[in-house]
Amino acid sequence: MKALVGGMLLLATLAAGSAFGYVQDSEWRWERRAEMRQRAQDRSMALRDRARYRREASLESSRARAEAHRLRHEMARERHQFAREESRQRKEMAREMRRQYRRDWGRVY
Repeated sequence: MKALVGGMLLLATLAAGSAFGYVQDSEWRWERRAEMRQRAQDRSMALRDRARYRREASLESSRARAEAHRLRHEMARERHQFAREESRQRKEMAREMRRQYRRDWGRVY
């Protein structure tokens, strides 16, 4: 009988210890899971921030390229306008010189 009571007591102690260990282990797992979830959230936020930074940098680079392109075209347009104006002035000056020459010398020459 003592062996039976001792066995039952041993079995009850083992069952209680194992139940306590399971609860404690489950809490540890829960904490570990929460910690892993937090790390995953932090990692995803960091990835989102990095993607946002890349997107903003790409957009800024694109804007800078577009601005440089616009400025190049504007400078080319101004150079072309300047050359056209200069050419027009030269032609006008030559025309004016011919008119003056004809006025001064008439049909003699």
